[in-house]
Amino acid sequence: MNIRDLLKQSDLILGIGVLVILGMLIVPLPGFILDILLVLSIGLGLLILLTALSATDPSEFSIFPSLLLITTLYRLALNVSTTRQILSKGPAMNSNVIEAFGTFVVGGEAGLGKYVVGLIIFIILTIVQVVVITRGATRISEVAARFTLDGLPQKQMSIDMELNSGAITEQEAKFKREKLQREVNFYGAMDGASKFVQGDVRAGLIITAINLIGGVIIGSTIRGESFLAAIETYGRFTIGDGLVSQIPGLLSTTATGIIVTRSSSEKKLTTEIKTQLFGNAKSLYVVAGALGLASLIPGLPFISLILLSAGVGYLGYSIEQVAKEEIKKIETVSQEKVTEKKPENYIKEITVEAIQVELGRDLLPLVDASAGGHLLEQIANTRKKFATDFGLVIPAIRIVDNLEIPHDNYTIRINGVVVGQAVIKADRLMAMNNSQRDLEPIVGENFLEPAFGMKAIWIDPMTRPEVENKGYTVVDPSTVIITHLKELISTYASQLLGREEVKALLEHLRQTHPTLVQELEYDKQGRLGIIQQTLQNLLAEGLSIKNLPKIMEAIANNINKVGGDSILLSEAVRQAISRQIINDFLSADGKLHVVTIDPRIVDRLQRSLVQDQMDGGSVIVLPHEFRIRLMESVFAELQKAAEAGRFLIFVISRTLRQPFAFLIAKDLPPRNFAVIASEEIQRGVPTDIASVLTLASREEQTQEA
Repeated sequence: MNIRDLLKQSDLILGIGVLVILGMLIVPLPGFILDILLVLSIGLGLLILLTALSATDPSEFSIFPSLLLITTLYRLALNVSTTRQILSKGPAMNSNVIEAFGTFVVGGEAGLGKYVVGLIIFIILTIVQVVVITRGATRISEVAARFTLDGLPQKQMSIDMELNSGAITEQEAKFKREKLQREVNFYGAMDGASKFVQGDVRAGLIITAINLIGGVIIGSTIRGESFLAAIETYGRFTIGDGLVSQIPGLLSTTATGIIVTRSSSEKKLTTEIKTQLFGNAKSLYVVAGALGLASLIPGLPFISLILLSAGVGYLGYSIEQVAKEEIKKIETVSQEKVTEKKPENYIKEITVEAIQVELGRDLLPLVDASAGGHLLEQIANTRKKFATDFGLVIPAIRIVDNLEIPHDNYTIRINGVVVGQAVIKADRLMAMNNSQRDLEPIVGENFLEPAFGMKAIWIDPMTRPEVENKGYTVVDPSTVIITHLKELISTYASQLLGREEVKALLEHLRQTHPTLVQELEYDKQGRLGIIQQTLQNLLAEGLSIKNLPKIMEAIANNINKVGGDSILLSEAVRQAISRQIINDFLSADGKLHVVTIDPRIVDRLQRSLVQDQMDGGSVIVLPHEFRIRLMESVFAELQKAAEAGRFLIFVISRTLRQPFAFLIAKDLPPRNFAVIASEEIQRGVPTDIASVLTLASREEQTQEA
């Protein structure tokens, strides 16, 4: 078996390794094997530290807690083995590594002086490790574990919001949830593993004391050595053993502190140090000036300070020149975009895009992938999500820069008409309180989130972990735009479905249902337009047209019966897909919570039905005063539903469903309510009458009079 085949047996190697570590606690080891194991311990400590420095996210080093426990056990086993060697062999102890650390590394005066220096160095090293690094890392692990657990619901909600807005795909959302779970598990494990680090340091200190005291006692009593000779011999070995065991421990403890203090970042620690600590040329100039002035103070080393001042100043100058080149490059690219030659074919200039997003100058980096922008990718995901959820393939969305709007604004146009616009801070993140409780205030700029009009705050990206731990949901500027765009597309979805789009859907359906498409005869004069209007009616009420075969079957069965009336066809389709409609409106408890309508109002609506000669179907014509009172009652029901955390659903007879929905939609956005026919509720659906739409008796009497 070669080395490559052996490495494939990782489980076997790990199991054997743990058994060997346990064996080291019992079986005496010769000096040359101890040397190999001690050097391996130092190498593992260095490898762990360098891995912690290069990790961009704590969860990337997810094996660290388990690795920490194994290496801690390994060092303790080495301590036991070296103690056995020191106490049992005395001056004959043959570990070159311990001898080297005990004799050459510590240095110092001749005789016992160097061992005193070595002992002091060891004590200082241990104090730093116990009091500073280990205690700090343990405390940070505890706080990080608690904050990570407290911020878990808000982070999950942020992922759900990005998924719903189309900013990320299902696979990306799954990956983010898994990463979030790994992060929670990591900090929870680190909280416990850091306690083992504390115990390792304390155990090493106790073992060192045992080596020194026990060695002196054994050497001076059993081996007959003089007291000073015993102190010199066992002091050298004890200091060497203490240093060679504490150095790997110090490396692992430092790695622990680094890994738990690292917040989620897309860059390595070394890169962030370069950009954050040495990224400001002005600060470096100030430091260089201070060092230059300090060189003039009598007694201070003039040459050293001048050289250091010149080096820092040159570093600041270099950074400033690089920044100027980057700015010049960006300005050149922007100028090229602005001065781009217009096409000579002016027919293209009068073309109206179905959906167009215009960005101010400050928002252009959001679409630049090289600058970290991912707006284009989010738009692609949004189109895919609409096709998946609604069965609607929305047209390509055009992104353009508009120098005529404010630099931090964006505008959304549908069919050439502005339907939404807002201000976006491209260098900030948006924080919202989506919970039902009061949260601790945060620092930032207040504004209204454009999609739903919710109160939000622009925050500094560096404060994201702190804000999320306080319970806020935090999203980036691109997600704000995408969420707004998604809501507007949902509202105007019916206007985006033209005849060409309907024809493309039917041709796609022909591949799986050729007989059905043939029966529709959509090429027949006027039929394509009727099918289009029927689908538009469904989209206008927020219904999905994804179940196209079922919808087209209903159209084919009824198109001749209703004489091409798209309103009646829409109602026939609703009956065919009623199970889908009702299922979408079921609450989390599995019930359908509805608002019924007072029979007296229903009677009045029935008597107010008139035929619409323009669009076909029926409309409700009410006196102005009665309609005002009715809408007041509708708004009251909307408020009740919001307070109860349910979607507002009215139920009425099939003949009044569409006219009543059209009447309400004049004053209330269609996505804020739904009107279903009582005939659409299948038998067995658990239905709860949450409220009854009524008018005050006095008002009704006034209208009747």
